[in-house]
Amino acid sequence: MRLLVSADIHLGSPIRSVALRNPDLGDRLKQASRDTFSKIIDLAISEQVDALVLAGDIFDNGYPDLKSRAFLIAQLSRASEAGVPTVLIRGNHDALLDHRAHGDLGPNIHLLHKGAPTVEIGDAAFHGLSFDAAHVAKSFLPDYPRPAPGKRNVGLMHTSLDGAPGHDPYAPCTERELMAHGFDLWCLGHIHAPFERVDGPVLAVMPGIPQPRHFGERNGGTVTLVSLGEGAPEFERRVIGHLGFSECSLDLSTCSDQQEVLRSLRDVLLSAQVPGRGMAVRLHVTSDRHGMELVTELAAEVLDSIDGVSLDKVKCAPPPRKLGAETEDLVRLMQDELVEDGFRQAALQQLEELRLALPSEIMDELDEDGLDALLEEAIAEVSLTLHAGTS
Repeated sequence: MRLLVSADIHLGSPIRSVALRNPDLGDRLKQASRDTFSKIIDLAISEQVDALVLAGDIFDNGYPDLKSRAFLIAQLSRASEAGVPTVLIRGNHDALLDHRAHGDLGPNIHLLHKGAPTVEIGDAAFHGLSFDAAHVAKSFLPDYPRPAPGKRNVGLMHTSLDGAPGHDPYAPCTERELMAHGFDLWCLGHIHAPFERVDGPVLAVMPGIPQPRHFGERNGGTVTLVSLGEGAPEFERRVIGHLGFSECSLDLSTCSDQQEVLRSLRDVLLSAQVPGRGMAVRLHVTSDRHGMELVTELAAEVLDSIDGVSLDKVKCAPPPRKLGAETEDLVRLMQDELVEDGFRQAALQQLEELRLALPSEIMDELDEDGLDALLEEAIAEVSLTLHAGTS
């Protein structure tokens, strides 16, 4: 049996933080989520998988969105008509969404929940529990059915697992307990960066968000194909996202005129092109005479002739300058402090407090994956301030 595993589609996500900076890019991201899901269905059909598994957060929220509902049903109907059934659960984002508010979902679309936690397809039994509240702090695992005798058992769960850092603690359970439950395969959702866990004959797959929505999700853009045979399950990640994110560094400090700046921008933006996939670029520019506003406008002019590349934003910094010995020592001490466990733990705690204070649609901009970049920026700002004070 072969399965295509995905999760965290987030249909209807507002993409507000990106759209505020670049409305065109925001529109492209909204469409990319739909195009990527269509591509998932295409892959399920072309690979002739035995089931499509969606481990929660198919929608971004629990509010009625008839356009997104209609899109989902149309796509899952394509899979059904091609002989590919779908098994899905609700995650924390779409916990309150009533999938059957407008009638049954249709043949070969199986929504698992507490009242109907198991469905059998071929030689496999699929088990899953859906969120019915937006915040669930306890583990779902004790409420999961026991393995069905004589079947390959597949579990669907939307979980932060061991309370994954940088992610809200939704339905956490330990990896050890999960792998010991008796299922052959776990299809997980909630963490947007993909990973796999193998424990003897048991495989757990977190496929990641198939279409990243911002730079904090650069490690997403994938789904996972899983084969259930006689031995341990085998897996293969597939890149599926229509739009990716890239950070490029560019030193303009030696450019003598604006034509040189234009040529440098053209070279770096051309290098960001990926055949068959759009890219959103964040430029980190080193320059002490070409301001951010001018560089941004010149980059926009360059991009008019480069297909598939969009500009997220430009960040400018002056070239590094020689600091005094005492200032260098202070900067070095701060850099050493960054790798201390106590400092990182405190920084992660503050980052989480800031995330929880943000609107839900942009809180993932401050996830753990972005901590190192934030700390590096902070050291750079302190260094510039110290230099200004000694120059």
